[in-house]
Amino acid sequence: MRLRAKVQEYGRSRRVTNMKDDGKKTQTLLPSESFRGRSFQSRVVYGLCFAASVCIIGLWCFTSNSSLGIFTVRSSGPRQYGPKQMTPEEIKAELAEIDMGLKAFLNSSKPFTKFGPPVVGWDKTRADAIRRSTNSSSGVNPKPRIMIITSSHPKKCENKQGDQMLLKSIKNKMDYARLHGIELYYNMDAIDDEMTSWWVKTFLTHMLMKQHPEIDWFWWMDADAIFTDMTFELPLEKYKNHNMVMHGWEDAVYDRRSWLGLNAGVFILRNCQWSMDMLHAWAPMSPKGKVRDGAGKFLTKALPDRGKGEADDQSGLVYLMVTDRERWGSKVFLESDYYFQGYWRVITERFEEMMDKYKPGLYGDDRWPFVTHFCGCEFCCGSINPEYTVDQCLMHMERAVNFADNQVINRYGFQHKTLKTPEVVPLTGSKNQTTSAKLKAKKAV
Repeated sequence: MRLRAKVQEYGRSRRVTNMKDDGKKTQTLLPSESFRGRSFQSRVVYGLCFAASVCIIGLWCFTSNSSLGIFTVRSSGPRQYGPKQMTPEEIKAELAEIDMGLKAFLNSSKPFTKFGPPVVGWDKTRADAIRRSTNSSSGVNPKPRIMIITSSHPKKCENKQGDQMLLKSIKNKMDYARLHGIELYYNMDAIDDEMTSWWVKTFLTHMLMKQHPEIDWFWWMDADAIFTDMTFELPLEKYKNHNMVMHGWEDAVYDRRSWLGLNAGVFILRNCQWSMDMLHAWAPMSPKGKVRDGAGKFLTKALPDRGKGEADDQSGLVYLMVTDRERWGSKVFLESDYYFQGYWRVITERFEEMMDKYKPGLYGDDRWPFVTHFCGCEFCCGSINPEYTVDQCLMHMERAVNFADNQVINRYGFQHKTLKTPEVVPLTGSKNQTTSAKLKAKKAV
């Protein structure tokens, strides 16, 4: 369930011109000359066949919203992805019915009280708190303050190398936070028996928003997400009109209603009233057991490519965005210009090529990825995706961690011997220094 894969482009154009051409060819198959010299019965048979062909083509054009000759059918909108081919109006009506059913189900269940009562007037409360702490008359931080939140299970990992990888993962996040003046909150507590697995992010984020009104953005990072560009910074100015940012594609979310249209493993959330309200709408699907199982059935109805199973955080968020785009979706920025988080299988084997051709801090994309996410590996709990092995996950995560670590220890004159090993050697004799020495020698001559 944790596998987050890049959603391919879904749009496919229809070739109406070809249909017209096909129609013309059909009409010329039986010219008037072909009837000469034939019996009356033959001409009747050919005539009936010709008429049947025209009817079939016309009916096909009618059902496919195309045009052929005088047949012109207007559609209220593009057909949608999924087992049911529906217009936008039909989809809207179906989603409204599903949403009504989900709300009735959640209201009939045990009330969601994990967050306490809904927070009201949070923007003013925040402004007053910042004014007191910074002596700012405007109640605004002079520079956006960010806090990274990450979490891992307090129990020992099932995989013997899992604990070591968790340690390397948190060290990677600590390095990035230190280099950029960002605060870091690392959780190892079992928060609640009902709010397990992916859903713990909603509880931790909500709790820290209330405890730290001075923080402007909270940055959730899954434990298996690694910073691989230690210099790149979030372009926060780009998101000034939005309250939530994550990797994704609008067409996949809104046109296809795909639960893989975004990835909730890494996101930033503005500390504001909208975010408080969104968390209160998102988290009620989370309690383990009857509620999570029941909510999962409604999510499967609403999202065509989602399989059966309990409600997960990612599907829940996509559901909120497609059922009420004006309220929730309009404030969510789906980032695809750079790797807000990149899928590890298309990244980690190219690290050497990146080091040869490019530099960190400039791109954030496939030339030097900002964040590399090892989704599907589950290197601690052991429930790995069957498409790859534990050894593959561990080896490539080691490469990603060392690739990032080189950007830190290079400042002190060291680098990893290879990306496959944690062993560190002096930079002396490295490719960069050898090239530098050659240039100096050339100048001397």
